[in-house]
Amino acid sequence: MHPISSASIESLPNELLLPILEACVVPSLFGVCKRWHHLLASEVMPPLYKQIGKVHVPQGNVKEQALIVDRIYKLEEKLSETAKVNAIFRRIFTLAKSLSALEFKEKTEEKRGLTLTNYSSYLLNINRLLLWKMLPGGEEYLSREKIKHLPLEKKGELLRDWIAENCKNLSASVLSKAGLTYLPPEICQLSQLQELYLNQNQLTTLPTEIGQLSQLARLNLNQNQLTALPIEIGQLSQLQSLDLKESQITALPTEIGQLSELTHLYLNQNQLTALPAKIGQLSKLQWLYLNQNQLTSLPAQIGQLSQLQTLDLNQNQLTALPALIGQLSELTRLYLNQNQLTALPAEIGRLPQLKGLQLNQNQLTALPAEIGQLSELTHLYLNQNQLTALPAEIGQLSKLQVLHLNQNQLTALPTEIGQLSKLQWLDLNQNQLTSLPAQIGQLSQLQWLYLNQNQLAALPAEIGQLSKLTRLELNQNQIAALPVEIGQLSKLQWLELNQNQLTSLPAETGQLPQLQWLYLNQNQLTSLPAEIGQLSQLQLLYLNQNQLTALPAEIGQLSKLQTLELAENPLKDIAEKIRQRFQL
Repeated sequence: MHPISSASIESLPNELLLPILEACVVPSLFGVCKRWHHLLASEVMPPLYKQIGKVHVPQGNVKEQALIVDRIYKLEEKLSETAKVNAIFRRIFTLAKSLSALEFKEKTEEKRGLTLTNYSSYLLNINRLLLWKMLPGGEEYLSREKIKHLPLEKKGELLRDWIAENCKNLSASVLSKAGLTYLPPEICQLSQLQELYLNQNQLTTLPTEIGQLSQLARLNLNQNQLTALPIEIGQLSQLQSLDLKESQITALPTEIGQLSELTHLYLNQNQLTALPAKIGQLSKLQWLYLNQNQLTSLPAQIGQLSQLQTLDLNQNQLTALPALIGQLSELTRLYLNQNQLTALPAEIGRLPQLKGLQLNQNQLTALPAEIGQLSELTHLYLNQNQLTALPAEIGQLSKLQVLHLNQNQLTALPTEIGQLSKLQWLDLNQNQLTSLPAQIGQLSQLQWLYLNQNQLAALPAEIGQLSKLTRLELNQNQIAALPVEIGQLSKLQWLELNQNQLTSLPAETGQLPQLQWLYLNQNQLTSLPAEIGQLSQLQLLYLNQNQLTALPAEIGQLSKLQTLELAENPLKDIAEKIRQRFQL
């Protein structure tokens, strides 16, 4: 074939121009021949863009295909389809040239056109070479003088035999971040492979030959553009770990249930709307991550996963849980944050090993009494629901250490809350509590207590029994006075009482030997007790927006005090020592 000049192309009639353009390309003529550019835009480019999309996403719709192609080639959405095809081929040609320079010399007889056939050919062969370069000894082989200038196709023909000769005993292959947009079928030649890492590439499909890797135990495909899995994935009879997170998968093949050795399955951050019933056949599965999908329900067969220990379903659209979830006898972690659950099945109480249960940001209005049967539970998260009350049975959670209940509609706590003898963290912010039960003082291990934004008018005297309490937050309540027992909190380091109705502090406040931070902004304080000078560890004291007219001279004794805030007080009398120290 002879090179075609600009003049010769411009002299051709339209009916002869299209076949020539489909068979050859002369990059130097881009932008020269207006007729050629117009023809490409109107007759060749747009359908070719859609065909390229089908190569990458055979099962997807046009929108999905375009989205993934644009991601792979980092194309700007505002570009026309003509410009996108030009950009795709420009990148393909540039990469191909770097891998086989001789084939792209200016006067080579072989020219490549903007056609699907040529695109597919380059895509396959470029990815063969990228795969080759990542294999042990591959880079050196490609650099050999008699190899490096061969055409792409010729190099591709050599790959299968080279793998058979040089990689037959390869047990692990790391192809992460290799730039792969296509996995060549030669991967099946790595017959002894036990670990294959293909994460952070741009794969949109897997070859059916993947199923021939009979020894494969670990397959990592996270952060690709996969929309589906081939049914041959079920042939990986030795597979123990399958990582597919951060892809575009919309459905799983039923053959996934054939992975009888699978223990870890990562499907988070995909687009799954349902799970196949066959997932219940994964009898050895221990970890199942499904967070950040679009699941609206779970199949009852989920209850057959007898070895499951961790089930992550955060950020889906679940409205209910199947009763058979109670059969997961080995489950220790269940994550259900950010769903649409309105109730929990009574069977939730049949999870004898459950240690962590997360239910933040749902629509729960009540908890079943059976929740008290979770004898091993240590962490319970119920933030941002619509709970108006807690069942008395919550007091049976004898091992509970962390309880989050902020942003609900609780008006009271059951007296049984005092039975939580191991509780260390209790968050009750943003509820409608008007009082606390005296039994709160029985929480002998409690270290953090959050009660901001409630309607508390007072604290029970028993609060002073919380001998291990280090942090107490009571901002935005209606507390007019503190009980003198507050001075018994010998471990307290942090006390927040902003936006209450305090007019004074009890002298016993000075008995808090570990107190470092004290927040009293926006109250009605008219004076401070002299005993405040006994807070030897105090570092920060906020008193903004009160009614103080004077400060006790004893504040000058606070040797560790670094910050003293007094804005918007009608102060008249401040000891000179205090004034100089804090530059008031």
